[in-house]
Amino acid sequence: MTGPRLEVCYSPALLSTARNDSEKNIVVVDILRATTAMCTAIGYGAASVVPVTSVDTALEKKQQGWLVAGENDGIRLPFADFGNSPSEFRNPDIKGKDIIFHTTNGTRAINLARDYGTVFIASFVNLEAVCGQLNRDQKDVIILCAGWKDTFSLEDAIFAGAMSDLLVNAYGFLPECDATLASVALWRHSARSLLKTISRSSHYLRLLGIENRKGLRYCIFPEKFHVIPVLKGERMIDLQFTI
Repeated sequence: MTGPRLEVCYSPALLSTARNDSEKNIVVVDILRATTAMCTAIGYGAASVVPVTSVDTALEKKQQGWLVAGENDGIRLPFADFGNSPSEFRNPDIKGKDIIFHTTNGTRAINLARDYGTVFIASFVNLEAVCGQLNRDQKDVIILCAGWKDTFSLEDAIFAGAMSDLLVNAYGFLPECDATLASVALWRHSARSLLKTISRSSHYLRLLGIENRKGLRYCIFPEKFHVIPVLKGERMIDLQFTI
């Protein structure tokens, strides 16, 4: 069998063990809530999202006049214009704006991923759009789960399974590792009771009281956009506007 290889990495701490012998696309996923929020922002017309890895950098950018979004340990940054709730970006006023973004896990994973290939972000908002682009590129793929502080997160693994299932069965990607097979099995087991399964996850429970249930549900059953956010330099922009 021939075809692009597909690997799932359950944590940024494991990324150094990933195969790094070919040109790759690497897809960062942080379902609760960073990549869902970023993809929603771009879906509503934000010109770019600029991921930063420290609170100090986010504050410096705010003082320079940038719009800033994000959280630290789930709590909205006190100086930020937006938190990390996707609902905050369902707003036409962000159209054409550049937004600095800092999160505990997602922006760190994006920064680490840049050394492994072309970086995309995905969520249930844009699952089909990103998979279509990965198929067009025909490169090996790593799906990197942002997790929680280098540990496994159920919701990211389930989403990795949904993406892997589509890539393998619709587009002929070759599962490269047991984590890919496990993710697909997890997705298929939980797909019919997705909210019930994810609502038991540690990060979902951690976010209760920070994010309302409607906002958390949106991360699992969002509106859909045909956006393909890709990292170009320091900015995450919709690939369709770079071609």
